[in-house]
Amino acid sequence: MEKREIRQPVSGKKKFSRNILVLFILVFAIALYILFKVYGLDYFGSSGTVLNSYIKIVENAVIILAVFLLAYLFIKSTKKLIGNHLEKVGRSKKNIKLFLNVYESFVWIVVIFLTFSLIFKQVGSLLTSVGLIGFGLTLALQKPILNFVGWVTIIFGKTYHIGDVISINNIMGKVYDIRVMYTNIGELNSDWDSTGKAISIPNEFVFTYPLINFSKGSNYIWDEITIHLTYHSNWKKAMTIVEKAVQDYYDKKIKKDVKKKFDSYVNFKDYEKVIIRFGMHEKGLYIKARYMVDFNKANEIKKEITKILLDKLKTKDIFLGKTENVA
Repeated sequence: MEKREIRQPVSGKKKFSRNILVLFILVFAIALYILFKVYGLDYFGSSGTVLNSYIKIVENAVIILAVFLLAYLFIKSTKKLIGNHLEKVGRSKKNIKLFLNVYESFVWIVVIFLTFSLIFKQVGSLLTSVGLIGFGLTLALQKPILNFVGWVTIIFGKTYHIGDVISINNIMGKVYDIRVMYTNIGELNSDWDSTGKAISIPNEFVFTYPLINFSKGSNYIWDEITIHLTYHSNWKKAMTIVEKAVQDYYDKKIKKDVKKKFDSYVNFKDYEKVIIRFGMHEKGLYIKARYMVDFNKANEIKKEITKILLDKLKTKDIFLGKTENVA
């Protein structure tokens, strides 16, 4: 049976050695060319003038080759360093690849302009042309440029990630895709329920509108249940019932998960107790119970707590609602 030769992958050290060798050969060739131009032309006598015109062409070719080779080595090495850094900080391969492609294109554009300036030696007019072209492109592509810069800010500034719940420009939803120009979210209503609509938000919005990230750091949010009472109600009794009922449910069903999530880096005493708020409005009283809960379970938990409170508040001296029409 024929044995197949298994090729070993080229190690990082070998690749580095190859790059150094190529760079050394390039420097050596340039040094020989300079020595030939400075000292070698004297040996050709009158024919040196004709030869010099050809050497000028060769010189330009050498400049182009040298600049492009150095640029290639620079881009290759820096792309690897940037890619490794972005992987360490947890960026996705898709976003890393896209960013590196943009970075490479930008460097090549700069290199091409610098090469032409070295060859034609018209730096002033070249810079003026580049400035005018850049100004025109900036005006024509203002929105795409802002969206791209917004994308860079979102990805590398950790503004939000896929799966986060955000609110921006009065639009609330769950992020399911982040592209160069737009962020796609699934719309949520005021009760945190999906509306079934997909909304594309321009990335430039991160610069022009306040952004709320409900999932920053974790999926846990402060949720609350509000109970409305009439002025004729026994509010002290109602407040005691609400506080005890919500605290009992929190201790049995929520507290353990919250402690596991936050106890390692915050003072858990801030999340251990349900917070009760009490106040008046133009038609009666209200009692609010605030508690920490996983966003993905918030609606189901609120439903269960509401059922418990409705059962426990069915007493003769507690009247639920905002009206004063009590029999």
